[in-house]
Amino acid sequence: MKKIILTILLASSTVYSQQNSDQKEKLWTFTFIRNSTYLFPYEKYEFKDTFGGYRNKGNETVNNFEFSFKKKFENSHFSIYTDFLEFNKRAFSQQFDFYQNRQLVATAPVSIGDYFRSQIRFGFLYNLPNFTNINIIIGSRYIKSELTDDYPYTYSIKFGQKYIGPEIGIEYQSDKYANFFFATRLSFFQLYGRIYNNYFFNALNTDQGYINVNIQPYSKYIGREAYFKAGYFFTENVFMTIGLKSIVAIIKPDDMRVYSGDSKYDTFQNIEYGTRGNYTKTETFSSVVIEIGANI
Repeated sequence: MKKIILTILLASSTVYSQQNSDQKEKLWTFTFIRNSTYLFPYEKYEFKDTFGGYRNKGNETVNNFEFSFKKKFENSHFSIYTDFLEFNKRAFSQQFDFYQNRQLVATAPVSIGDYFRSQIRFGFLYNLPNFTNINIIIGSRYIKSELTDDYPYTYSIKFGQKYIGPEIGIEYQSDKYANFFFATRLSFFQLYGRIYNNYFFNALNTDQGYINVNIQPYSKYIGREAYFKAGYFFTENVFMTIGLKSIVAIIKPDDMRVYSGDSKYDTFQNIEYGTRGNYTKTETFSSVVIEIGANI
């Protein structure tokens, strides 16, 4: 991280020494972002519904890094943008209740696996001619996430999802006041893809001695992202911001019926799904964000 920040500072300082910002419009913006994210993913709720005895634990957090850039087309109101995020939360946990003779004897956090998530955004920005601080976002978003765990010959799990689809939104950045500024972004997306519930475990009282489920129904991922930040320009090129980011999304799979090969297990699980009436779940991510960036 120190090397990246130093590179941005040196690059921007070199450019600034060669030309004044009033003489030439800056066309590139590079940003390095550190997120501290509270995790409430779809996969943990699906795990809890599949395996009894678990309860939601206090906030799980993970520190992760994001890189973004924006390129403005010269003498135009259009820009392109992209950003990339990826992280892995190892030993993601939930509370588990331990019983003995039907009496609760202990409650403790238990790892349910490793959680992985990646996201790519790409698209176009259109700067409104009469409102130069406002950009319209027209782009796409790709998301992949999964919760995995296994113990050889005993059990394995993989709950995940993968989507791609359109995104629209708006972003605003204020003018500078004593080098301080305020910015915000609000975007909406509707993505299409699949969820996958793949799990195996030994069960002696079943027809085959084990349960093996692998379902991959089509699904929609409908959500919004809100981003608020305040920043300061150290020079005409280099800036830093601190902000808050929130993502809330609804997962709507077409079907969640279980086919494991064991009739009793399948009947029980599918009756439970049918009783709920729908398969919709919600996931949320809330982040405290620090950015270091440069306009070049």
